[in-house]
Amino acid sequence: KTAPMTLPPTTAPQPEPPSSYIRTTTQSYISRAAHILGPDRVHAKGKSVIRPSVRIHGDYGAVVSIGRYCHLDEGVVIAPTVVDLEVAVDDDETKKNARENFPMSASSSSSSTGFSTGFSNHRRRNRDAMMKQMRDRFLADLSPPNNNDNDNDKDNDNDNDAAKRTKPRQKALPLSIGSHTRICRNTVVRSLSIGSNVYVGSDCLLHPRSVVKDCCVIEDGTVIPPDMVVPPFSRVRGVPE
Repeated sequence: KTAPMTLPPTTAPQPEPPSSYIRTTTQSYISRAAHILGPDRVHAKGKSVIRPSVRIHGDYGAVVSIGRYCHLDEGVVIAPTVVDLEVAVDDDETKKNARENFPMSASSSSSSTGFSTGFSNHRRRNRDAMMKQMRDRFLADLSPPNNNDNDNDKDNDNDNDAAKRTKPRQKALPLSIGSHTRICRNTVVRSLSIGSNVYVGSDCLLHPRSVVKDCCVIEDGTVIPPDMVVPPFSRVRGVPE
C-alpha cells in the first residue's frame, strides 16, 4: 500500500492588529504605515481601507477625492496629473510624440478592450523586467510641480525655439476615485478619474490624463496610456506596443 499523500503545513495569514490603523470620523481605516502627503487635500468620503505602504500625493496642490467603500492595497501610489499652464510645444508635435511612445493598437468592444501586444517568447520572458523598468521610471517622475516662472529664459529673443521649449509653470489637476473601487498591490495611478465599481489589478500603471469609467476591470500588469478613456463596462488587459 502506498502511503497517503501529505500536504506541507500552511500558516494562515496573521491579521493586522487594530492598533496599526487609524479610524477616522467617517469610519475609514488608514494604516499608520501609509504615507498621506498633504492630508488637507486628500478627501475620503468614508468606510474605506488604506493599507500599509500606500502613498497618496495631496502635496501637489490638487484635491485627491476617494469615494466610499474603497480599498487601496499595499504599495499603491496615487498622484494627480500635472499639466503645463502654457503649452509651448505645438499640439500636432505633442500628439505625434504620444503616438510614437504609445501606439494605440487596441481592439475595443462594448464589453472588453485588449491591446494587441504581439509578445514573442523572448519579449514574454523579459516582460517582468520591462514592467519594473517602466514602473521605476514612472515613480521617478513623481516630484511636486515647479510653480516658479522662468522669466530668465526669455532673455534670448533671437532663439525662438529655445524659448518655446523652456519649462513653463505647471498645475496639478484634481483626481477622483469613485465608490466601491479596489486598487490592488503596487499599482501607480496618475489618472484624471476612476469611476465607481472599478477593479484595478496589481502592478498596473495608469498614465496621466487617462480616464476609467464606471464598472470596469483592469487586469494585472496592465498599462493604460496617456489620454486613454476606458468606456463603462470594459475589461482591459495588456501593454501597448
